[in-house]
Amino acid sequence: MNAFRFVRSAQPSVQLVSQRMFHAGQARFTGKTVEATSESFAQLVNKADHPVIVDFYANWCGPCKMLGPLLEKSVAANPKVTLVKLDVDEATELAGKYSIAALPTVAAFNKGEIVDQFVGMRNGAQVEAFVKKHAELA
Repeated sequence: MNAFRFVRSAQPSVQLVSQRMFHAGQARFTGKTVEATSESFAQLVNKADHPVIVDFYANWCGPCKMLGPLLEKSVAANPKVTLVKLDVDEATELAGKYSIAALPTVAAFNKGEIVDQFVGMRNGAQVEAFVKKHAELA
């Protein structure tokens, strides 16, 4: 019965800290942006009971830096989905598992399976439409 709460650090990413809570089931981060690691990815994405958008990115990738804020804004406006950001340089085995060959790659997961994805930069309207389409699966 562990749940998670958000703790802001000096970095712009969000870290998860475990906390015991009464009557808490699986953590639900809908409408939020969460930074994943190789260890937390399965819990955040594969075991999620709602649609999850995964942003596979790298810190050195210019288009990734432009796409990230668009995704965060769109997910914040659609509280039925969660945005999980995964640095492929830190999680090379997951990048290989999901055949990430170019950046940025954004994948929509539902019930632990990829149901849709796109590669490369998109404009705000296209990102919003992608997120909204998958929010409707909830």
